[in-house]
Amino acid sequence: MSAAQLGLQLKEQGQTQAEGAAAVQVWRVEFVAAVVKLLRYNPDAQFTSEDVLQRVGLPRPAGTSNANNAVGAMMSGLAKRGIIRKTTKRRPSTRTSSHGREIAVWCKA
Repeated sequence: MSAAQLGLQLKEQGQTQAEGAAAVQVWRVEFVAAVVKLLRYNPDAQFTSEDVLQRVGLPRPAGTSNANNAVGAMMSGLAKRGIIRKTTKRRPSTRTSSHGREIAVWCKA
């Protein structure tokens, strides 16, 4: 591969990464808005991260690197901000990629 070809390949990779980062930032705003809307219309709601994902989807396509890391970070961040809190309940995941593992149930803080 020539230096020029390598340069073009690296440029395309950088552009793809930048687009992905911008898409995740939009997703983050949508994620917070979905939780706030859920709690506004049902202040007594108990929900999982999967309930939110049904509204906004994953930040990156399933199966890609770090596709789901942001989900837990968003839930923890909302808890740190005093918007939501974990209940003592857990539910089995409904997503096949999670293999039925138990996930936290959240509510309004």
